[in-house]
Amino acid sequence: MIDRITGRSRQLASFPESGEVVAEYADASIREVIEGPYRVIYRIRTDVVEVLAVIHGAWPLPPELPAD
Repeated sequence: MIDRITGRSRQLASFPESGEVVAEYADASIREVIEGPYRVIYRIRTDVVEVLAVIHGAWPLPPELPAD
């Protein structure tokens, strides 16, 4: 599973807009991709994709993510 999540994170470097906008946050730059039962939450920045969290889909998301 770790290899799959790592591979998915590498994919985001080339295709940052491939994920869906996270409905729980009111920010179009915060997106997610699903890998197995996990949500990979990331932020698109001008020159980098920043992975913010990897959370099991059964767990609630934190109310706030790290600030810009």
